[in-house]
Amino acid sequence: MIFVVETETRVLAVHGDEATAVKEHEGIDVEAAQYLFWSDDGTPLEPKFTVPNKCGWISVQSGTYCLVQATQDHHAELAEALDEVAHLEPNPYFSSLAEIRAHIGQGPVGT
Repeated sequence: MIFVVETETRVLAVHGDEATAVKEHEGIDVEAAQYLFWSDDGTPLEPKFTVPNKCGWISVQSGTYCLVQATQDHHAELAEALDEVAHLEPNPYFSSLAEIRAHIGQGPVGT
């Protein structure tokens, strides 16, 4: 499971796996820090580009990336970042931020 926050709208999306998360979030936007990623346990992840983005005069081509454990202080743990989330995108895994907190071990459901 991968958690993704869109940094401008502060909307949290939940994806079943890394492949789905990468498919849903274009490399060009990821490189521009439009999205932050966390693993199933709330550990920060960062993109590692295997094929760089290409920007031309007229077009932009998204590169290819995978998610790796983020360097120290890259961004906050998910438990802390949840305080800034404005909305949880509908998903088949969680119906509330409280359920996510319980999943990552930050409190019982309903808190």
